Amino acid sequence: MELKVKEKVLAELEKIVGADFVSKALPDLYSYSQDMTENEPSWPDFVVMPGSVEEVQGVLRLANREKIPVVPIVGGANIGGLTIPLKGGICLDLKRMDRLIELNDKEMYAILEPGFTFGHLRRYLDKNYPHLTYSYPLSPPYTSVMCNAMLMGMGDMAVSLGMNADMINGLEVVLPTGEVVKIGSCSVSRSWFGRAPLPDIAGMFIGWQGATGVVTKIAVQLWQKPKYVEGATIMTYDMGATFRFMRRMAPMRILDELFIVPYETMKVITTKTTGPFERAPGEPEFAVLTAIAANSEDELKAKAQLRDAIIKEEFKDTKVDVMPSEPTDLPIRGQIDALGGCTWMGTYGPTSRWEEATEKVFQLLDKYKLPRVGFFRPLRQGHFGMWRPIIAFNKSDAEEVDRVRKFMREALTLALDMDHVPYKAPYWEVQEMMKRGDPNWVELLRRVKKMLDPNNIMNPGRYGAPEE
Repeated sequence: MELKVKEKVLAELEKIVGADFVSKALPDLYSYSQDMTENEPSWPDFVVMPGSVEEVQGVLRLANREKIPVVPIVGGANIGGLTIPLKGGICLDLKRMDRLIELNDKEMYAILEPGFTFGHLRRYLDKNYPHLTYSYPLSPPYTSVMCNAMLMGMGDMAVSLGMNADMINGLEVVLPTGEVVKIGSCSVSRSWFGRAPLPDIAGMFIGWQGATGVVTKIAVQLWQKPKYVEGATIMTYDMGATFRFMRRMAPMRILDELFIVPYETMKVITTKTTGPFERAPGEPEFAVLTAIAANSEDELKAKAQLRDAIIKEEFKDTKVDVMPSEPTDLPIRGQIDALGGCTWMGTYGPTSRWEEATEKVFQLLDKYKLPRVGFFRPLRQGHFGMWRPIIAFNKSDAEEVDRVRKFMREALTLALDMDHVPYKAPYWEVQEMMKRGDPNWVELLRRVKKMLDPNNIMNPGRYGAPEE
């Protein structure tokens, strides 16, 4: 951007949000030029922190007029390079918009702004509505509730309820041209009870990574917290039996949590190992972390008995160790902080292909001298699942970063060949999917993008990007 134009835009941005909430200083821009992933840095021209819907409107109207790219961001912890500004422009940091607008305990929903985090939500519910809960993800407490849902992330209720995107009741969105639109029941009612029975146009914004507008309010579903929760960790020694157990349990509505990690994942977390896989004699192959929720002790006991009976049946021909455990988050965050880098090949797909896909990704991790770390979870009672190799790496080691990049490219090909689809996909994964995908699907994405964002200002280079 030319200096004269830059100064003019800076002056207008300062009028919209105030001089204290605009910056073009290099130290500030540096923080927004990269994230924890292996994706290449790219610098914005400005960082802007609006405090209201009206200020978001003002920024987008200016950007649309001047054809300046805009990248919405809150925590930047998406592990996909999704907020790296590929074309420069404005990083629109929505952290200041952090209000809880409404909590409706009768219809069990909360209306939130973008900067309202999982830490905010859990603390507020525990203090004021201890009988309610949300589907909390394996992510830091400073991450945005809204962003997780809009990017089709998941939480600890995913086994039974699916993605957090499935729990969105309504949206308020500022379009790239500055108009504000409400989606869901809130468009015709004072209540944000849901998206049905209206035409569901939320799909023009959910999963789009900010390429079609800026969401300024979201209503998310809350759930009654069970009175009793019992955890159990199952150490398994056979891949086939492990995944068969998972596929049998997921549809039965017995387990409220069920995810599988290679045993190497536990070792990496506890020992800070970053080297290639080395399995000691007698070590398990996987850890299966489970939780049962119930509203009475009798219900809890009955579910536990069913779980234990199925464990005996499915692992009758192989060794298995079962131990009680507290349902808890895995502390992988400390490993990321120590090394500075984290990435994953996060995908959704058919669990019926997990044995083959996991064998192949283990070979790929070994090839690039990376530990066998991953998370695998059935979703929506087993209709599909989350299959996610994950890598914590040293961002200051150029050779290691290069190995990670090469692994990720090959892992994408593997995932797509196994009928899995990346979520929170970085731009290069989106490009590959648009090459492989149904051409009419690709064209429809571009039509929607062009209709809503005629000047291609919103997070350009991602879904719906025009051909270059």
